Formats: sequence, C-alpha cells, structure tokens
Amino acid sequence: MTFVQPGVSNYWNHSGNPDAVNFTVDKPIRLYGVQHFGSEGGEYTVTTEVKDTTDGSSLVRQSGVYFSVKDETDSYYGFDVQFDRPVCLEKSKLYKLVSLISGPLSWYVEGGETSVESQGVRFTFYPSDGNTNGTTDKRGQFPALLIG
Repeated sequence: MTFVQPGVSNYWNHSGNPDAVNFTVDKPIRLYGVQHFGSEGGEYTVTTEVKDTTDGSSLVRQSGVYFSVKDETDSYYGFDVQFDRPVCLEKSKLYKLVSLISGPLSWYVEGGETSVESQGVRFTFYPSDGNTNGTTDKRGQFPALLIG
C-alpha cells in the first residue's frame, strides 16, 4: 500500500532527530512494517517504532541496516522496515510512528494527503509533538505503511 503523492523530491537530511507522525485507522488492522524513502545506492541504519500515544508504550521496535532500491511501481528509491511480528492496531486509537534514521540524504514527499484510503482502510495522519526532523502529516519520510 503506497501513500506517495505527487511532489516526491530529493533530498532530505537525517539530522540525528527522529522522523515522526501520528495516525489513526478506521478499522482494526495488522501493521507489518513501514516503507521509508532512500536514495540511489543508499545504506541506512534505522530504528523504527510504533507507540501507543495514550501511555507512550512501544508496541513494536525494529532496528537494522537497510539498502535503498528503486520501487517497482513508482520512481523513487526506498526500503522497507518489516517488523518481526505484526502490530494489531485498534480503530480510532492514536498511534505514533517514529524512525531514527542515519545515512545519506534521501528522497521525501512534499504535499502528501492527511487522509488516505487503501485496501478498505482509512488512515488519517496528524502532526506529532516534539522535534520530528521536519516530518509532518503532509511531508517527510514515510511513503507507505505495510498492511496485510
């Protein structure tokens, strides 16, 4: 499932601050991972986490080194951070997606939509509190959420 909108650009700096966005879903789903933007030949060290915003608890955390490849259906480079186990998300609950990314400059999206429907699920995005390295509900590092 891809959320990328027109306006995919390069380049985004990874400043040592995490990229983050909040979101809800309109029905219970399983989240298998998150796609990130990259760059041609890019190697990234990433820690991605999904948090429950009500108490700040971590529902899943995945770390590793990832290599950017060109997406088969779109014209950008990126990589998937797949979780060791899917995360069960509840309807209308607010979640925070956070990724700490280290590596070369990457592509990013500008002018994304705050509400997107894919595979019968409506995702609504909200700005996250704190320093988000410039990622908001309309721009940043996350072109897609991987659902089943």
